[in-house]
Amino acid sequence: MKQMNTNPGQKPVLEEMDLHFSQRYPYGSKCELSCDTIKMLCQVWLEERHGNVKKSTYAGYYYCLKRHILPHFGVLPLCALNGENILAFIDKMQQKGLAETTVHSVIVVFKAVLKYGIQTHQIGREVLVYCSVNFRRAESKVLTLQDSDRMKEYLLEQNTVFAIAILLCRGTGIRIGELCGLKWEDINFSTKTIMIKRTISRIPNPNQSEGEPKTVLYIRTPKSHTSIREIPIPQYLIAPLQAMKREKNKYLLTEKETCTEPRNVQKKFKTILKHCEMQDCNFHAMRHGFATACLEKGIDCKTVSSILGHASTRTTMDFYVHTSLRQKQDCINAIT
Repeated sequence: MKQMNTNPGQKPVLEEMDLHFSQRYPYGSKCELSCDTIKMLCQVWLEERHGNVKKSTYAGYYYCLKRHILPHFGVLPLCALNGENILAFIDKMQQKGLAETTVHSVIVVFKAVLKYGIQTHQIGREVLVYCSVNFRRAESKVLTLQDSDRMKEYLLEQNTVFAIAILLCRGTGIRIGELCGLKWEDINFSTKTIMIKRTISRIPNPNQSEGEPKTVLYIRTPKSHTSIREIPIPQYLIAPLQAMKREKNKYLLTEKETCTEPRNVQKKFKTILKHCEMQDCNFHAMRHGFATACLEKGIDCKTVSSILGHASTRTTMDFYVHTSLRQKQDCINAIT
């Protein structure tokens, strides 16, 4: 596996084309499939995903299997799989105090493995009814207009590359990984736009050899084709960005040819919140706040969805739009 060290002593960074998982399994087709244990079924299912999904998605599958599913089921024979041990598995995860999103993700992966086993006639369909868990997506915090304005004033006073970059997120709703992947070559001052064409995340290291780091930075294209997009730059940020312009191959946040990662940006963002005496929230709150503010101002959902890089306006409406008290008051007042 090709690895690229950004600096001596720095953890390796993987480009999308460089990422390969070394562990392969001998089952190449469904017609040849014959698994005795859950472990074997999981391995074959994972092998079929190889090359068919994004490397970060594959890494997520790998993590769920290795960290949660395989340690529990071990070499349990497929013929011994039943509703009782599936429910025991779910209960064990919940008793560990894992986040609901983690439990949900593991169950989604396990259910996909079971469906594969059903399709290949390895197990019966009756086990699926037990493989579910109640999941309610937590309400995400939204950066309020008042807090957003306070932060804007503070960051403009700082007038650093990082401060302007945060304001770029505030005014465009781009994701934290997309900001980390932004290079100066992606900023077009002629058209006054930025081009989102890469994102950075941290994933489990596919190289499980002794001495290797558990996780690596992963540079890849955005999560979907609609996430590769051109976005206008907020007018008030054009002059500051022009004044800070660096060589085109350098990353915006680091001003170097090496990138930073989301967790570093998140830490600095928390410091900004403290300076502005704002309520604690994560970086993604700016994305939610951007979407909500746009729709409050009457901008059509299709345009907002396009800026955010969503494949569907339903995603925008379901997960990124939050009804404010003022909107509720306007609604009540409109019919009384």
